[in-house]
Amino acid sequence: MKISRLYIAAAICASLLAAVSCKDDAIRPEKIPAVNVTSEKLSPDTDESGKVRAYVGTAVTAKGINLDKVTKVTFGDAEAPILSVSLKEIVFEIPQLELAQDDEPQQVILRVWGESADKPVFTWEYYVTIPVTETRYDSFTPASGTVGTALSFSGRNLDRVSAVKFGDVAVNSFTAQSATTLELAVPAMPATEANTKYPVSIVWEEGTIETEDSLTFLRPVFEAFSQGGEAALGDEFILAGENLDLVDSLVWGSEKLLIVSATASEINVKIPTGLDTEDPAIARKALDAYYGNPGTGIRICEEFAINTTPIGPAAPVFSSATVESGYSHIYLGKEVTVSGENMSSVEGFKIDGISVPVNGEVTDIAAKFTVPSGITGNAAKEVDLSIIWGGGNELSCGKITVYPFYYTKGMQIRSGSNSSGTYPAENRDAAFLIFEEGKVISVDEFKTRGIDSFVFGDTHIVTSKNIVSGTQEQYYSVKPYTLLTSDSSNKLAFQSPSNSNGQLKTHSDSEGNKLPSVFGSPVLYFQVVTADSLKSKLTGASLEDITYAAPKAGASAPAFAAAEGSGAWAAGSVLCVEYVDYATASAGSKPGDNLAGVRNIGYIVIHDVTCGDAETGKAKADRKGYVSFDLYWSNVL
Repeated sequence: MKISRLYIAAAICASLLAAVSCKDDAIRPEKIPAVNVTSEKLSPDTDESGKVRAYVGTAVTAKGINLDKVTKVTFGDAEAPILSVSLKEIVFEIPQLELAQDDEPQQVILRVWGESADKPVFTWEYYVTIPVTETRYDSFTPASGTVGTALSFSGRNLDRVSAVKFGDVAVNSFTAQSATTLELAVPAMPATEANTKYPVSIVWEEGTIETEDSLTFLRPVFEAFSQGGEAALGDEFILAGENLDLVDSLVWGSEKLLIVSATASEINVKIPTGLDTEDPAIARKALDAYYGNPGTGIRICEEFAINTTPIGPAAPVFSSATVESGYSHIYLGKEVTVSGENMSSVEGFKIDGISVPVNGEVTDIAAKFTVPSGITGNAAKEVDLSIIWGGGNELSCGKITVYPFYYTKGMQIRSGSNSSGTYPAENRDAAFLIFEEGKVISVDEFKTRGIDSFVFGDTHIVTSKNIVSGTQEQYYSVKPYTLLTSDSSNKLAFQSPSNSNGQLKTHSDSEGNKLPSVFGSPVLYFQVVTADSLKSKLTGASLEDITYAAPKAGASAPAFAAAEGSGAWAAGSVLCVEYVDYATASAGSKPGDNLAGVRNIGYIVIHDVTCGDAETGKAKADRKGYVSFDLYWSNVL
């Protein structure tokens, strides 16, 4: 039954008045202890909110009168040690309590007793916190995996865990461990079936937690394979089974075979034409599959026969890899020429593990490819380059240095205009800078490609300045872009498309139709780069890390000016551009320190401004001319 604190306080006051009305012991037959919680408070004074907390072992101070006559103090059924006592003050310690561990304070009845063992002189609802010190397991993800799959466990006090067991297999080496998370890799398991469930248990210093969850361990399982006859170089054959899409490699003896395609039930395998010639030519070796990390082997058959008699063209000889003219480094999206001998048999390339096709026609001395966007990172790094040739053979070219961001030189953009009477026809042909493509496109292409489809439909995902109201999927479906505008006061500025609902209409298509007067979708912020070290790397094309010394952008529409300043740029300036992520855009926030809230970062290195007057810092009245620039742009950070 809940005890009324008002009732208790009233009773206490009556007791206090009765006690203090006696001026000396001679006229007071007995001294009755009384705790004062009206003008004094218990210390600490706890309640259910948890703002003030007390724990087992906390010393609690109570004040009142005749407290030297207290015989005992209890919390529930447990007696509290009395640490000190005087006429007007008593200090006691919260004892061990039979309460469950919990993050929230729990109510326990505090009683102070006088000489009578039948009725306490003070009763109070006190709140004690019993911290969670036991390891508690909540869940783990994913629920299935193979050797090396990263698992993440959540719970409490997981830093006290010494092992996680999957059936009888224990893992006691973790990739990450804290009080609330535990990360580990799935170990090799003794399973022989494709999908085997293993119960999960957590071992910590005081015992083992048997969870109700299980891990489904996945492994490839091959159907019985029998070779009909010896295979020749270049032949293909099929292996069937379950979970075969987990297979990373197939090895004949010590030679890797080529996986042409793989599904869960079937692998199409090709024998490379460049296997070393054996003597005798027909060689029989074991065929094994490897899966997981580290690679775990499965024997498919003890003997697989291959006729190693050479066929096909001569192997290519690698000489060099050079980037397209005008660039001194290899960037994402740039064409690379691989030179050497016997290159006519080249079928493709593999760079940093990514397969890429050949560009154009291959000659005996050279073949070309485009650096793919899948190369990750922000800073220059060495990656492996290989040639795929003659039926799937792989020739290592060693390592090349790739700068994993985009850099495009010699671009031009023209401005929109507040007036159709001063909008040169050529301006619509170079209207929108699409950052991740490293190109400036026309108004017509902007419309026909649907770069920002929300501009032309009934749904507008930005309905107020720089605040996204649409979904994350909608926001990220629009490639970030910017445009240059000139308004009625001849202000020439780069624009965040979401900064104003009147920017897009400064451009019109080839038929003279103005773009709608709505907000564009991407949320961008700009900052004029003032740090000399960063600026010199950008202007000198020596930037190795696109996140190096990145400033915190905050301007939505930096303008052209006679001289560079805060939010103002001129010929020779560098603009940092930061495309904010969905969480930041939907909250209407700006980028934070250390690129917090930034999805992509880039730089516009301005060379010439022929559409503006350098003396006045204004756009030319006829709106003719352009801004020429180089562009840097990152992968998603």
